[in-house]
Amino acid sequence: MKLERKKQESERLYRFSEEGNSCVIGSPETPRHWYNYLWNDDRYCAQVSQIGHGRSYYLRENADMCMVNRDDARYVYLRDETDGSCWNIGKGPLNEEVEEYSCTHSIGYSLLRSRRNQIEASWRIFVPKEGFHEVWTIKLRNTGRKQRQISVFPAVSFYLEGFRYPRYYEMYRCMETRFERELNGIYCDSSHPFAPHGRYHGFLASTEPVWAYDGDLAQFCGTSNTLTLPDASACALFQRPDVVVSGRDCTNSEAALFILGAALQHRITLQPGEEREFHLLFGISESCEEAAATLQKYRMPGEPERIFREAQACCYGKLSALSIETPDEKINHIMNNWVKKQADFCIVGKKGVRDNLQIAVGLLNYRQEKAKEEILECLRHQFSDGHAVLTWYPYDDTRYSDQPFWIIWAVCELMKETGDFDLLGQSVAWQDGGEASVLEHVKAAVRRLIEDKGENGLIRIRFADWNDALNVTDDPEAESVMLSHQFCLALRELGRLMRQTGDDEYALFAEREYKTLRESINRNAWDGDWYVRALSARGVIGSRSSRGSRIYLNAQTWAVLAGVAEADRLGKVLDAVDGMEQDFGFPLNLPPYAAYDPHVGRMSGMLPGLFENGGVYCHATGFKILMDCAAGRATKAAQTLQKIMPDSDANPSARSGAEPYVFTNCYATHSGYYGKSYQSWTTGTSVWALMGVYEGIMGVKRDYEGLRILPCFPASWGEAGMTRRFRGADYHIVISNPDHVENGRAVIWADGVRCDSDVLPDYRDGGTHEIKVVLTK
Repeated sequence: MKLERKKQESERLYRFSEEGNSCVIGSPETPRHWYNYLWNDDRYCAQVSQIGHGRSYYLRENADMCMVNRDDARYVYLRDETDGSCWNIGKGPLNEEVEEYSCTHSIGYSLLRSRRNQIEASWRIFVPKEGFHEVWTIKLRNTGRKQRQISVFPAVSFYLEGFRYPRYYEMYRCMETRFERELNGIYCDSSHPFAPHGRYHGFLASTEPVWAYDGDLAQFCGTSNTLTLPDASACALFQRPDVVVSGRDCTNSEAALFILGAALQHRITLQPGEEREFHLLFGISESCEEAAATLQKYRMPGEPERIFREAQACCYGKLSALSIETPDEKINHIMNNWVKKQADFCIVGKKGVRDNLQIAVGLLNYRQEKAKEEILECLRHQFSDGHAVLTWYPYDDTRYSDQPFWIIWAVCELMKETGDFDLLGQSVAWQDGGEASVLEHVKAAVRRLIEDKGENGLIRIRFADWNDALNVTDDPEAESVMLSHQFCLALRELGRLMRQTGDDEYALFAEREYKTLRESINRNAWDGDWYVRALSARGVIGSRSSRGSRIYLNAQTWAVLAGVAEADRLGKVLDAVDGMEQDFGFPLNLPPYAAYDPHVGRMSGMLPGLFENGGVYCHATGFKILMDCAAGRATKAAQTLQKIMPDSDANPSARSGAEPYVFTNCYATHSGYYGKSYQSWTTGTSVWALMGVYEGIMGVKRDYEGLRILPCFPASWGEAGMTRRFRGADYHIVISNPDHVENGRAVIWADGVRCDSDVLPDYRDGGTHEIKVVLTK
């Protein structure tokens, strides 16, 4: 009954519109803030919640950050000058009741609407195709019979932090605000001697005449609505700004040092039935003159809407090369644009070799040039000895063992996608100086992993592998079974690539290394019914005899993906994985650790059932979807996908708290946080779910010769279709399953001609081609 109530709550909270491209939220009181992210190729980004607040930032190509506002402060307040009542369009942060509230989070914008006291108001936020700012469009309409005078107060804080500097050089020591007439707004100037670029200047400007303003948030919010921080600096609290709630006007203040921001007051008179619209720009610039020139464009009639339409076309254009239609409406809503938008955002939000290579391989399905750019960028953060940094923003070169695997795997996938083997000769810099070809980067990664083998012939785990929280602190010689599986897969794929390039000698080397490593894993890491997670002289991890957790998911899924599990062991591995199933996915390990154990490190220091300690890790469940497809378990793959889908039947958003349009990283199984998620948007779950659907269930896989069609269709699906751009041609693929067979054999026609293999013709002609696939027993 409790779960059913949560499902009903979720249904009341939102609905999809515009063919799933917009999520319309019907209440500001979501289980937690539901965000949209809006950004452009200049790397300006705005995070927008269902009440409109959120952080705005610029992340330069080399990962220097400029966080424009502090504490997510982005608000619009309205006040009726007749009776003094005040409210927000999105209800918060004043939390005064509004009627007819809605928040539409769409692919390229967010729009809040509400009504109070016969005033209809809306607030639209988008980021233009080019520039370092966001655009707010405010509309007010008087639905009553009397003239109304409304004060509108857009308000933000200024922070401008996000880069390294010597101690005591905090940005607030270098900042001041002033009202600029040419800008018709407040400019926050800074003079930081260590700023890495010239855009550490913020502004809030308006196309509407400004009645009054405040650049000192202590004046706008009131001294009782400020908070002193441990370093003696201060910040403003926006829950009930004194100026707004007391009926006063802004004080025309300017300030330096502490509590800097921008609050503009517009006093608007509305006749009965009259509607007014104006625009605000919030962002950063190199000078006040640049910001003022940007504002001038938005004063021109029709220009704001043209810029808005251009931004929308750009957003959808990036995603248009891949689409799907299945019997499942929710899959269609998520997989057509939201999951691709989420994956794109991960590239903006993450700057790590392992993370970005996984995202880039997912992007190969629809943004090939961007994926290529990202893969080459990751290679620049590889050291000449083959290992790589964990992240380049913030910089962290802690020695994780798995970075080389992702390099090999991603380059092989890039070669399959493009068919351009000349890329292997392209020169790319090393993190520690000098440069080498892409192929030499790959070979360095191979050498690193071979040199990192331990006494059992498996790859040493070092600080950690993919599981950041599995830290074998008491044994530096411990070996990772998951990474050894992954290296097997990399060697197998690299051998195929080298055969394609004609380097039979290196191909033979890779094939021999694959065989040797596979034998070592099966000899040393098999526990009778599943593979252990790590080998150590201080105690095997993930064995039936281990203290704490006895089985780990990733050691099983990658054994299947890499072809390590031998025929007589495959069934046992699959049974073991099935035995780990929870209501809403598959946990990383079972049972969870009850207490901290230095032998496994950080994961055991968390409460049982949280995060990596027995929580359902959706990213790893994404691996499991592809494992099911590799094993021909079509229905299992579809069921696993359904478990981790946003707002799933087993874990609706009203319980998980997560947005119903993007994937999350994990769900808790701990009773005190059961079913709840931690974070969404910046998670690799997005691309592994995407690959699970398009490459696994639909079975449309890139390969050196062309697109390969190997569907793993559940019996319940009668038909599904998709469009995929590959090497300049569009393939419209319709898969029919008339007899509802499970994982049926594919018979394929390309433009009406029956294919004699599962590889489609490599057209490369810029045209659209019709592919018909019929599944038979």
